[in-house]
Amino acid sequence: MPRTRKTELVSASSPVTKAKKIVKKPVKKIEPKVGLKAEPKKAVVSPVKKAKPVIIDVIEDDDGESDVVNSSNFFSDASLAKSDFLAPRSNTQNDEENTYVPIKRDEQQIVNDEPTIIIEDTDIQKKFFSDLVSEIKTKNENAGALFNDRFDLENKKPITAPKKSLGLYRRLAWKFLIMVGLLALLVLYFSFSKLTILITPEVEKMSDTLFMKVSGEMATTTEEINDSREKVSGSVNEVEIEVEKKYEATGEESLGENLSGKVIIVNNYIKSQQLIATTRLLSSDNKLFRIKEAVNIPAGGKVEVEIYADEISADMAIPPSHFTIPGLWVGLQDKIYAESETAFTYGKKLQRYVTDPDIQSAKQDINALILKKAEESKSLRVQDEVLYQVLESSDIQVSAKAGDKVSEFTLRAKTKVAMVSFSKEEAARLASAKLNILVPDDKELAEFKSENLVYTFENYDEKNKTASIKASFYGFMILKSNANIIDRSRLVNLNAEQIDAYLGDYPEIGNYELQFYPSFVKRAPNLVDRIEVKIKN
Repeated sequence: MPRTRKTELVSASSPVTKAKKIVKKPVKKIEPKVGLKAEPKKAVVSPVKKAKPVIIDVIEDDDGESDVVNSSNFFSDASLAKSDFLAPRSNTQNDEENTYVPIKRDEQQIVNDEPTIIIEDTDIQKKFFSDLVSEIKTKNENAGALFNDRFDLENKKPITAPKKSLGLYRRLAWKFLIMVGLLALLVLYFSFSKLTILITPEVEKMSDTLFMKVSGEMATTTEEINDSREKVSGSVNEVEIEVEKKYEATGEESLGENLSGKVIIVNNYIKSQQLIATTRLLSSDNKLFRIKEAVNIPAGGKVEVEIYADEISADMAIPPSHFTIPGLWVGLQDKIYAESETAFTYGKKLQRYVTDPDIQSAKQDINALILKKAEESKSLRVQDEVLYQVLESSDIQVSAKAGDKVSEFTLRAKTKVAMVSFSKEEAARLASAKLNILVPDDKELAEFKSENLVYTFENYDEKNKTASIKASFYGFMILKSNANIIDRSRLVNLNAEQIDAYLGDYPEIGNYELQFYPSFVKRAPNLVDRIEVKIKN
């Protein structure tokens, strides 16, 4: 079984009989230099309290060896002999005479009439206190050196810090100010940067059709009630019209070529001159012509005659010219000659006949004539729109048929015309309502004019006396002022060119203006809330 022994440690304040007296030297006071305020320091020694004895239980093995902190050497006599403890001689002495005496480990003292054992510090403790003393000494030396650097003892004035240190502080200050300025600019950018986009919307054209039903009576049958056509109030009437007109036949058949012209024969001789038919006339460009009839030209007179050519061609149609008569004596040719005042005409002899397109064209024209006459037959209200349709049962008579060789023919028509009248205002209101339905939610109808409506007579129900009218119309729409077509989040941090490319994809945008604030910033803000879109109408 391990044995336990009690060892009592005594503090350094225990009385020691054998001790060498150590006297603490008084500290020399240093008078402060002029200009510095310093108070003399007094050495204060705290009274050493008497330590209480501490009892330590040491457990030993059977063989008598201790397990506490290297038990073989920690409390050995050799270890205790290496270190000394200093104990104060007395607590009642003054500070200057307070002395300490070393205590040997092999000396035993009687404290309170009990045996005690004095244990010296280990090597680690000695080293710790030695290092502590060295550190304090070094700090005192550094403090003295710092005092000498800050105060000139010889001249009794503070030493000015070197300029290098001031330059360093100045550079640090400038760096700090620059950083503060950059931070302020960043805060101003996020707080005051703004982009306003002013949009002028593009005017877009939209068109549609509307089918309307006009009837003289209200619909009563189920079929009429379920009719999808818009009902428009109006009237349907039939008018009987009869017209007649002549038309030219356009068919041609060639019967040969023809050359026609006239000349004036002049006789400046003292005697009259008789010329027979076929007398030759030679033009200044050597083209030969003949007169058609015999003629007698009195002396000093003129006679007009018709000519013809032996060979008919287009180049024989010459302009006004001078002609000689080759059959006369050469001495008379300068006194008796011919002149033309107008150009000769070249043509072909044609035979006209009636073609099938002539008849069809005449029928179409006669229908227009019928409609025109129907408009004149009955007076209508100005606020009503009137449409006419010629019924297919028209009775049309043509004086000639296709292929007849005549130059003209006559067409007579007697027919009924369906005349439908309805309110233009009501039709325009229906058309405008349909356009408004077709306009998207982010747009609005900008312009619609009722006079732009075009009406077409689709069909006519002769039995029920109803007509179907087709109305074609158009209008213009633009963006609403509160339309939200642009995703502002996609404009964040974009430059002007990138914004232009993005807005160019919207056909609804006609023109736009980018207003950056501040004006020198050409990039959209990083915050969506700082981007504003305005639409001008």
